[in-house]
Amino acid sequence: MKFDLLNIKLSKNDIKRGLILPTQSSKELAEFLGILTGDGYLNFYSDQYKYLIEIYGDSRLDKNYLESYVTSLVKKLFNLVATTHKKKDQNSLCLRLISKGLVNYLVYVGFKKGRKEQIGIPNWINSSRNYMFSFIKGLADTDCSIHYRKDYPIISFTSKSEVLVSEVFNFLKQEGFLTKNYYKETRHDVRFKSPSIVYRLRLNGRENLRLWFKYIYFRNKRHLIKIKKWDLRNLNPRFRRMHLSLHPSPT
Repeated sequence: MKFDLLNIKLSKNDIKRGLILPTQSSKELAEFLGILTGDGYLNFYSDQYKYLIEIYGDSRLDKNYLESYVTSLVKKLFNLVATTHKKKDQNSLCLRLISKGLVNYLVYVGFKKGRKEQIGIPNWINSSRNYMFSFIKGLADTDCSIHYRKDYPIISFTSKSEVLVSEVFNFLKQEGFLTKNYYKETRHDVRFKSPSIVYRLRLNGRENLRLWFKYIYFRNKRHLIKIKKWDLRNLNPRFRRMHLSLHPSPT
């Protein structure tokens, strides 16, 4: 898909830094939007006249992913150097970009500005099998979890957006993943000290993990470490080789 960027305005600082806005859709752009959807945020703050993009992670578990993989992806896509900083007295690491042109571009290609309670997947991604796999890869690296009950693997994804969970569920089911449905949970929101409704999708069992290895996989080492600790003899040799040879940087 080709994007018409005629109305995307760049700031003087964008031009000075050499900001590049992709004119064509790509798997890398779909993955970046998945990352933003998982743990990202963008907005315009009029009181400071600041166009801000932030992606958060755990400073203990996501440092390599944010500082190596995501910063490299940002450089490749937009020719910008992202900064990262750890929040004082917190285990929180933030990747930050300040760019008028990039914020307006990301909104144009389908990312929701502000709060993401009912965020969905952009149509240009949802209509492409390859783009959907790339989007889910970015989403999974930032907002999925994997754990085991004995030797039984479980990949789970939770979001406040039923639209998002429903779209991911429908696509994975269409691609042969074994999942009956997603479900609703009520959680206590620590930040706001009140109940919160979330939607959870779970992929249970070895066959789902095999399909995940084949089509999506992970780039974030926090997930790869958990997989490595599990008995890889439960996977067939092809997927074991994929695990052992994976390089966590974009090509």
